[in-house]
Amino acid sequence: MFKNVLVATDGSDHANKAVDLAVDMAAKHGAELTVLSVIESGALTENAKRLAREKGIDMSPVPGIPKFAAISPNVEAILPDVGMILANGRIKAELAEAIMEEAKHRASIPQGANIRGRTKSGDAAEEILNVAEAEGVDLIVMGCRGLGTLKSLLVGSVSQRVSHLATCTCVTVK
Repeated sequence: MFKNVLVATDGSDHANKAVDLAVDMAAKHGAELTVLSVIESGALTENAKRLAREKGIDMSPVPGIPKFAAISPNVEAILPDVGMILANGRIKAELAEAIMEEAKHRASIPQGANIRGRTKSGDAAEEILNVAEAEGVDLIVMGCRGLGTLKSLLVGSVSQRVSHLATCTCVTVK
């Protein structure tokens, strides 16, 4: 029934359950499995920072970037730390890679299926849909809640947007 399964993961508990279900579905149907982790723009959420620390990712700012206090003590109070802004991109990329590799490892334990890992950057829902279309996916599996912010409750979650816009079957895991 399913030939190509896509599981989107951000390392959250719901996403880990989605990986387990996607592995099971791929194994039962002899399907290929693609594990996707998307690096979203914006500041790191507290949950993402916690997960990065758990995975041993260096959380320090980019060295050699002067603080704005060198210009004026008042400027630093209103402008962000540029070294930390630049570090956020590196931290997100490393975190996405670590999440994807961990999910691939979890997927390879129960069976030796054809497993591909991908990381993308951009809007999570858009990238999930883009990969699903490019890979010819016929099943998308994702967690109902991830590491996102409270804003996603007001605007709509990634899983809601993907389920609404996808042309294939979607399963959302609690």
